[in-house]
Amino acid sequence: MGRPTWAEIDLNALAHNFRVIREHVGRNVRVMAAVKANAYGHGAVQCARILESEGVDWFGVALPEEGIELREAGISGPILCLGGFWKGQEAACLQHRLTPVVYRLDMIESLDHAAREAKVTAGVHVKIDTGMGRLGVRADHVSEFAQAAKQFTNIHVDGLMTHLAAADDETKQAFTGDQLRRFQKAVQVFRENSFAPTFIHAANSAATFAHSRRDENMVRPGGTLYGFTRDVLPGNVETPPLRPVMSLYSRIMLLKKVPQGEKLGYGCTFETNRDSLIATLPIGYDDGYRRALSNHGRVIVRGEFAPVVGRVSMDLTLIDVTDVPGVELDDQVTLLGADGDEAITAEEIAEAAGTISYEITCGISNRVPRIYCAS
Repeated sequence: MGRPTWAEIDLNALAHNFRVIREHVGRNVRVMAAVKANAYGHGAVQCARILESEGVDWFGVALPEEGIELREAGISGPILCLGGFWKGQEAACLQHRLTPVVYRLDMIESLDHAAREAKVTAGVHVKIDTGMGRLGVRADHVSEFAQAAKQFTNIHVDGLMTHLAAADDETKQAFTGDQLRRFQKAVQVFRENSFAPTFIHAANSAATFAHSRRDENMVRPGGTLYGFTRDVLPGNVETPPLRPVMSLYSRIMLLKKVPQGEKLGYGCTFETNRDSLIATLPIGYDDGYRRALSNHGRVIVRGEFAPVVGRVSMDLTLIDVTDVPGVELDDQVTLLGADGDEAITAEEIAEAAGTISYEITCGISNRVPRIYCAS
């Protein structure tokens, strides 16, 4: 059996969310599912399999290693390596049919050399930095870059992309509009230099629902695939009917009566203000249950909310179950997900921890087993 702490991944919910996105963008727009970072903690291989069966067009990973994992698991659809590749990984990208994002001429040169040796043409997507400031060819350097890229005969620029910095913020629509205009100009420059990219894409989850597409013919949803809405989409967008995919559970390993005035946990940060019933859970911050939830988080036991008390430690967490009728040893505890009429979302946990929903599910560590189910 082992420790009773686990995450459940609802693959039916994932498939449902994909269908919602597909219906929203229409059949003429390709959907690239972001399954990087182990599908935001949900399990890249299992999520990719269900998405492939649903007809997803592309997969987005961060690293070639993530793409290779999908290939070795039998995933056959197109895979884009959003972070590009590192020197020495060119042959692996070709061997496993991974399409890298490129943003430096020396990257294209090394891939062109490897492709020439393998007697193939390598497809790439060129990233344009229109205002995020991370990766990409600066928008004001696109003309020189496009002219220089014409020399590489074993490279096919099959896509052009950018990433939007603030599409989730309705107060920054002007900035997002500037980004999209810079991107459209960059696309035009590449076409004027005799490139004919098949795929033009800028939209993350927020832009997929909040912005119309002009020349763009592909979207790259991430958080919305996994059911995140409140901290992903701008407030002026109607919330789509998405369903959370991950739930997180544990069980009570110890129940103890604690008198009023007793301090609990590291640092003595919590003191009981009444005679209390305190439960210990076998989950902590090494599992990804954030230390920031100390004295701030809450869980559900027997359909009732119970607060986290004291500091969340590496392997254990305390909760106050004084107000939970009939609570017993081994009772199931919901830390993320629904129980009866109550629910705790990744967005709620993120708000309590001072972060975003993405980090909550990405942070659930590998020592928490994932159980895949179709509800």
